[in-house]
Amino acid sequence: MIGKDFDPINFTLFGMDLADPTDFIFDIILGILSLTLAYRAFKLNYQGEFLAAWQKFFLYFGLSIFLSGFGHLFYNYFHFYGKLLGWFFIPLSIYWIERAMISAHWNPKIIAKANKIYLIKLLLVYVAFFAVWMLVDVNAKPQLLFLPLAINTILGLLIGAGVFSYKFKSKISPSFKYVFYGIVAIFPSAFVFLLKINLHPYFTKNDFSHVLMIIGMSFFYYGFTKVMKEKHPFIKAK
Repeated sequence: MIGKDFDPINFTLFGMDLADPTDFIFDIILGILSLTLAYRAFKLNYQGEFLAAWQKFFLYFGLSIFLSGFGHLFYNYFHFYGKLLGWFFIPLSIYWIERAMISAHWNPKIIAKANKIYLIKLLLVYVAFFAVWMLVDVNAKPQLLFLPLAINTILGLLIGAGVFSYKFKSKISPSFKYVFYGIVAIFPSAFVFLLKINLHPYFTKNDFSHVLMIIGMSFFYYGFTKVMKEKHPFIKAK
């Protein structure tokens, strides 16, 4: 089904009226994967902005998805409010993957300028988020509250990670191609989500998107760790 969502799946467990079991399951899988990758990244025997930014990306992305899973599960109790804490971490995760990629650039002036732009964009996303909250009836249209986060995520991944990984794979290291492959895997999820491509009541647009994200996150980790093992000016051993 395209252009329309299936009715939410409700179920009862331990006397609780719960919702969206598959969304919860895929959120937890993706969240645990991202947090595991964050843990492994923190264990790497290197230092520098490139590594630190990737660590924070995996951490904040994992937290956002993991917490959002419980927002789906307890939707009948908290409505969209249960998803807000998870949503809060999404712009932070995008900010740090942008910082991670630009830190590999060979021009310090471009790095400094880009970091300022990324910080301003991060603040504007939160301003837009709260502006929508104040100006729109978010109880009737909660999807509008998520819109600034979705636009920022698409732009951040496409430009901040996609464009630079494509450029860096020839300018710095072929290993950046795996980060680019991650973007290629994840990017269709934007269309799956925005066009509401739902294949089955138990495999909705959210589930489809999460499968693509699982593939993409795996490529991200593989690519950035391969780069870490190479000799580059932006990588330092502890």
